[in-house]
Amino acid sequence: MRIKDIGCRFDMKLKMLINDTSDIFRWSRLHKIVISLFIKKDSDNGKYYFEAFITKALLNKHAIELIESYSPVETDTYYLISTPIINKRILDLIKELWDVPSLQFSEITIEDGKMILRIRFNSLYKKDTSLVLNRYLQIPYFIDDIALTKSEDVIFLMDKKNKRSPLSIIQYSLPIGAHKIDYPTEILMQGDALAEVVENPYDKSNFRVLIFSQHELEERNNLKCLSKKDMIYRTESTNELLNLIKDRANKRGIYRANIIIKYENGKLYSSSAISTYRLNEYLQIMFSCSREIYGKNIIDLSVCADFDADMYGNL
Repeated sequence: MRIKDIGCRFDMKLKMLINDTSDIFRWSRLHKIVISLFIKKDSDNGKYYFEAFITKALLNKHAIELIESYSPVETDTYYLISTPIINKRILDLIKELWDVPSLQFSEITIEDGKMILRIRFNSLYKKDTSLVLNRYLQIPYFIDDIALTKSEDVIFLMDKKNKRSPLSIIQYSLPIGAHKIDYPTEILMQGDALAEVVENPYDKSNFRVLIFSQHELEERNNLKCLSKKDMIYRTESTNELLNLIKDRANKRGIYRANIIIKYENGKLYSSSAISTYRLNEYLQIMFSCSREIYGKNIIDLSVCADFDADMYGNL
């Protein structure tokens, strides 16, 4: 099974524009800055805050002077600024949406002074999603605009995202012996299913594993059916190395889109699309995590290329 076989099983998409008055929203509006946003929790006081990643290559001179006046963390490719979440309704909305089955968040950004939430889900849960949205639409000056429509397939959406900001495709494999053979893995080893890791937008230690199958599966061992028609299942599974890579990438604020896991020829393959500006950083994390756990590199990098829709669909 390939990524293109997932098709439009998540057949609904939601795009929301949210107002806020924080500095990073104002910068985005004044200087046309696109900001990648992560939500993090302070382990000391339990409060949530924004981590804003701003790509240097997209900034003009005046924007750079403004951002540097706030003493950001700086790397070769981006600035990082942390700021408290003032409007608690933003976090409340995201938490309620995360509780809707099948729902998955794309990258959260600030563009033209608005927070943009892009979300996909299966239409079986349209009513659940609408009930959440209706409560927040009643709040004055909170949601600026909203579009709930039929979704194109994942390849089309990734190609569209690549045109907004360049993406790279990464696929790497590890020996199946490095993974516990549980029920979800047995399903993948049959060759006609894919797994997708779906991360919680406000708690990166929490994630879901979705299974897309080509035939109906038996529900057991925490495998729950979300849609019989589209053969989508939710389960739990983890791998020490994949989990460490995920945690380190999240800590550094590296967004990965569509983390797909498949089995082929005795190996587990992980495929994803990431920002081209963060590619080298992510590769360093991958190989350093392998050495940390196994004392050597067990990762085989099979694809590392600029985004191409046909290539991506055939992974």
